[in-house]
Amino acid sequence: MVIAPTLLLPEVAGAVARRTAEPRLARRAVDAVLRLPALRLVPVDDVLARMAAKLAAQLRVRGADAIYIAVAATLQLPLVTWDVEQRDRAARLVEVFVPDD
Repeated sequence: MVIAPTLLLPEVAGAVARRTAEPRLARRAVDAVLRLPALRLVPVDDVLARMAAKLAAQLRVRGADAIYIAVAATLQLPLVTWDVEQRDRAARLVEVFVPDD
């Protein structure tokens, strides 16, 4: 199962559109993500946003990174990331794994 904040969707769209300059491909990528049967999206509500803001300040991470860390911490799940800064700083709070290439 993959659990991610709803922020995942615009991040996927933005990453694909920036690299391909094809908005249609970005929308298709988001549609493909939404079809993943093992995907659970967590809404970014006021409670999660406030926790992420606190973590962003405490851990000195980017806002989007703090959202992912807050989801992991709230659900008491490990964070899976390739981002070195996010990994190193989140490790003080949650278990962190780096996926195999």
